[in-house]
Amino acid sequence: MINNSNKQFDVIIVGGGAAGLLCAVIIKSRQPEYSVAILEAQERVGKKLLTTGNGRCNLTNLFTTPQMYYGSFSKGAEYLLELCSPSMVVDLFEELGLLTYAEDDGRVYPVSKQANSVLDVLRLAADKHNINIICNSKVTDIKAKNKVFDVYCGDRVFTAQKLIVASGSKSTPSTGADDSLWHILKKMGHKVVSPVPALCPVYVESNQLKSLKGVRASAAVRILNNNKVLREESGELQFTENALSGICVFNLSRIANTEQNTEISVSLLPTKRFNEIVDILQNKKSLYNKTAKAEELLIGIFNKMLGLALIKSAGILPSKLITEITDAEIKKLASVINDWRFKVIPAKDFTRSQVTAGGVSGSEIDENNMRSKGVENLYIIGEAVDCDGDCGGMNLQFAFSSAYCAAMDVIL
Repeated sequence: MINNSNKQFDVIIVGGGAAGLLCAVIIKSRQPEYSVAILEAQERVGKKLLTTGNGRCNLTNLFTTPQMYYGSFSKGAEYLLELCSPSMVVDLFEELGLLTYAEDDGRVYPVSKQANSVLDVLRLAADKHNINIICNSKVTDIKAKNKVFDVYCGDRVFTAQKLIVASGSKSTPSTGADDSLWHILKKMGHKVVSPVPALCPVYVESNQLKSLKGVRASAAVRILNNNKVLREESGELQFTENALSGICVFNLSRIANTEQNTEISVSLLPTKRFNEIVDILQNKKSLYNKTAKAEELLIGIFNKMLGLALIKSAGILPSKLITEITDAEIKKLASVINDWRFKVIPAKDFTRSQVTAGGVSGSEIDENNMRSKGVENLYIIGEAVDCDGDCGGMNLQFAFSSAYCAAMDVIL
């Protein structure tokens, strides 16, 4: 229900995304007498929600654990998951009329396979409970005085006794996302961890990537600093003209964009040891006639363009006769297949990131209720908090868990 005439509320929620919408619905469904408003900067709510899960909305993951979260509030994720577990999120949405299903890896999607379904049930619930959704209302300032918040949207001022910041992060700026609320919270005395892109492709230095654009391969990927492995993932690797991509890489991107002087190591035959790869290559070499060229050596093992890139990376001329490839070159090629190194270029652009690492420091927020420790009756939830999770539904789970936690404290 849109009501622009009323500017005084019991609760104002800044941000009409996943966390803000669910938080408002929980509050009003349990305390109907409360007046609740959502202030949304865009012309409609839930724009970013529609982009999640490739448009299908991966709203949680049944296998979520606290170890899948990072940032200064990551320890608080354990309490939130106990308070509002993935199965509880499924139940909450089924109460709203959303049918879901889980895939083998625990990812939960709407049966319709459309993110619109998730947003629609939240909007219908908001309408049913007479929640005031006020769009085109970008918050430009917040002032707290006498236990009342004055929330400024340009020349308009809205007041509330309790304020919940669910403003999201800088990721997916095409949906209107920015960091303006963090600047306001800083002014109010909060420490904000500098944001960096996460769950995104990792930009690397390489002369081979342009020729590999669009190529996919199964791989194990590791991120290293001074040859020390910081994290390892496996899955489908995707090459772009200037970056490595795919879910396995996405889960390394937080480290890639926060740590200095890192490298990505790609193992393209992860189930094989180095000596086994050498044997495979020697056997392949014996299968060709005397006129076959090096560029053909990896046919039958890798995508043709990928094979050619590996040959070049090993310092072997593609036009060289296979019979003339030395044992030392075979070992060098095996080494590249086993441990292909790429120097990381930390990303600064949030356009391709699904989430943001950074936000209001965990030291500023009480994990038991999501209250600000410095400003009374102020709550901070969702991506506004310095807590980001792995790919696969973990970040929406955090949004919903933190929203539930704040809502339940508001109605006490």
